[in-house]
Amino acid sequence: MGPAVSLFLQRGGIAPQIFEAYPEPSTIGGGFQIAPNGMRVLKALGLANQVVAAGAPSDTFAFRNQQGRPIGQIQLRRSGYGVTILRAAFHRILLEETIRRGVAVSYGKRLSAIEDTGSAIVAHFDDGSEARGEVLLAADGVHSQVRALLFPADARPRYTGVIGVGGFAESASTAPRNPHDAHQLNFTLGARLQFGYANMCARQPRWGWWCHLPQEAELTRRDLQAIPDADMRARVLQAFRGWHSPVESLVSDTQEVMRTAIYDVPALPAWHRGRAMLLGDAAHAMSPAGGQGASLALEDAMVVGQRLAAGRAPIEQVFAEVESLLRTRAERIVRQAAENDARQLKQLGTFGQWMRDRLFPLFVPLVTRELERQYGALQACM
Repeated sequence: MGPAVSLFLQRGGIAPQIFEAYPEPSTIGGGFQIAPNGMRVLKALGLANQVVAAGAPSDTFAFRNQQGRPIGQIQLRRSGYGVTILRAAFHRILLEETIRRGVAVSYGKRLSAIEDTGSAIVAHFDDGSEARGEVLLAADGVHSQVRALLFPADARPRYTGVIGVGGFAESASTAPRNPHDAHQLNFTLGARLQFGYANMCARQPRWGWWCHLPQEAELTRRDLQAIPDADMRARVLQAFRGWHSPVESLVSDTQEVMRTAIYDVPALPAWHRGRAMLLGDAAHAMSPAGGQGASLALEDAMVVGQRLAAGRAPIEQVFAEVESLLRTRAERIVRQAAENDARQLKQLGTFGQWMRDRLFPLFVPLVTRELERQYGALQACM
């Protein structure tokens, strides 16, 4: 979320610089949802309409059992809508806006060390170069190098024991028959595991799907990527064989199967030290089962960017205030996401599934209120 925080800083008269470890802009990745609270941040940046145009807005979560019978539906009334979108499309929107506004972006800058002089902070990169500034805001992800440098004992995130797998169907013929599916997030609950799918682009329909699979042994990124797509696809099909249409057809029609080990960052001693602060996944990475990773990162960017730009307090006081405002809620959602994953892995018998399907509608009002509260929590505090 480096571009987002940079845009908020620039609006306040601060000249930010972005240093990206990768050699060029990222054009890969799957899809994700920006929840209503994330969309409010994008509206503040003037980018909400572009994101809506590139993605598929929705205010509904639809739940079915593995036979395809609807068991519940959550509709957001007060908090607004979310948008499912391709990661590459979202990153392109943010990057183009930073370039349009003249924010400096440097690629191939992998951090090796940071030096806090008291009056400035210096970032040292692997290529021998360095950059000096008043603050360092680290949006460098779940495997954050800045976190490792600030808090060495908490350098490694926690492996959750599951891998995220997903992809995009290649042909329109695999699209769901139910026209409502294109305007909602669709979740199927089985005796064990859960499968989700959604349209990622309203103008040119692109159907994406996702699931979490148990993986007891932690595999490196290289090991995961070395698994042939055909083998990964077969593993997913085996896990969801016999589930309602279009589950199997979406998977079968996917050529490139994306996969990643799921990690989280449950709690850190602090999110900041001196003139450096962690943002987004670097501070509070969570399983996608929480549905809030991108949106909380956007909120981090807005709050710290606006408060630094206001310039009304010393830097460390600003960082402490931002952490105090954001931390409790973020850590609660990290825990909820981990619980959601653990729940998916439990095996339900025939009676357990029967009870779940009949009790689920009774919990919909409670879940709806919790989501509305979650999406509006920051707005209520500011």
